[in-house]
Amino acid sequence: MAFEEAPFGAGLAVASSRVWQLPGYAEGAFLVQDPAQAHLLEFAAIPDGARVWDACGAPGGKAALLGLRCRVVTGELRRDRLGRLRETVTRVAPGVSLVLADARRPPLADGGVEVALVDAPCTATGSIARHPDARWRLSAKRIARSAERQAAILDGSAPVVRPGGLMVYLTCSLEPEENEQQVDGFLARHREFERDGDDLFIFPPDEGTDGGYAARLRRTR
Repeated sequence: MAFEEAPFGAGLAVASSRVWQLPGYAEGAFLVQDPAQAHLLEFAAIPDGARVWDACGAPGGKAALLGLRCRVVTGELRRDRLGRLRETVTRVAPGVSLVLADARRPPLADGGVEVALVDAPCTATGSIARHPDARWRLSAKRIARSAERQAAILDGSAPVVRPGGLMVYLTCSLEPEENEQQVDGFLARHREFERDGDDLFIFPPDEGTDGGYAARLRRTR
């Protein structure tokens, strides 16, 4: 089978579209993920052993990878997506805890985790190359609705991060309203957080992958 090294050192890129038939898949030896998503999670630099709230879990790749080295509680609002999330984490990291929950109202105590990971629902403009029909559904109104939902999820997740902990915000969007402007707005509302280093922006033409965005936000008090 043809394969090559994936961008960002994120494993291997294979030619097969039937990866579930490859040796080791059923045993959880590997995950299927765009290299950009793997790079965003690497950028997050979540410490080993941390207790993590994964606010928007499905399809489950990031929860599964984190579950191999962290204590992860992952949530999903939609029952129709919970099955895929369960399949992924059960195959790779069965110790992950799953909950059916609204990310805007986490089922956790205030200060209950070291890290909140918000892999936010977005317009996914960073993956339009793989889904070209998505461009016809894009509009200013849809971006605004998405940004409003993201803000509510960030606001809801903020209290569960203990002082000194991290909020990690990720998207697969290229839109500033969903990325750096979203983070700027959150920091203006939540003075107890500040940026922890520079943000990461992945532009598809530069890297040959999907696009994406990540920011690390430290709770200072």
